[in-house]
Amino acid sequence: MKIIILHGDDIGKSHARLKKFIDVARSRSWEVAYMDESDQGLEEILSSPSLFGNERFFILKNVKRLGKKESAWLNKKYTRLSGNLIVYNEGTLNASALKSFPKETKIEEFKLPVLLWNFLDNLIPGRGDFSVKTLHKILEKSPVEFVFSIIARHLKDLYWMKADAASAGFPFWKINKLRSQAAKFSENDLKTLIDKLSEIDYRVKTSKTDLASELDLLLLKHLE
Repeated sequence: MKIIILHGDDIGKSHARLKKFIDVARSRSWEVAYMDESDQGLEEILSSPSLFGNERFFILKNVKRLGKKESAWLNKKYTRLSGNLIVYNEGTLNASALKSFPKETKIEEFKLPVLLWNFLDNLIPGRGDFSVKTLHKILEKSPVEFVFSIIARHLKDLYWMKADAASAGFPFWKINKLRSQAAKFSENDLKTLIDKLSEIDYRVKTSKTDLASELDLLLLKHLE
C-alpha cells in the first residue's frame, strides 16, 4: 500500500492537492473510500476487498482514528495491503504523529507564507495601520477570500483561548502563543470582531461590498 500524508497550515493548498488526488483516482475508475464515514475499524476497512475489483483509494481525515494499536498494525501490514491511503490533516501534524507512520510514507507539507504568519501575529490593538499595509502585500500573491478565511479562523482560535483554552486540543506551544495574543483583547472585543467578519461575509456574498475594502475598514477601526 502506498501512503501519502497531506498536512500543513496552508489549508487551501493542501485541500486543492487532496482534490487533485481524488480527481485522478476517479478518472482511473478507482474505488474511492472515505474512511471517516465508516463505522468499521481501520484494520477492517483497509483489509476488505474491493466490491468491484478496482484499485482502492482510501481517504482518512480524522487522524485520531490512528491510535497506537492501529499504527502498529499499519506498520506491520502495509506492505501486504493493496491500494492507496491518503491521510489528510487540516493543520500541521507534529513529529511524533508523523513518525508513527511507516518510513516509506510520502509526506507533503503545505506552509503558509512567513508574511502571512507575521500578519496574524500582529492582529492586536494598536497595530491597525501595520495590519492594513501587510494585508495589501499579502493580497498581491494570495486571493482575498483565502486570507479572509485565515483571519476568521485565527480570531476564532483567539476567542477559544479566552473562553475555554483547556478544550482547544492545540499543541502546548500553540496554546501559549495564542493565549499571549488573546490577552491583548477582551472576550467581548474578539466576539465583536468575529461577528463583524460574519456580517462582511454576508454582504460580500450578496454583492453589496468589496471584501478587501471591508477588511481594511475592519482592521483600522478595531485595531486602532
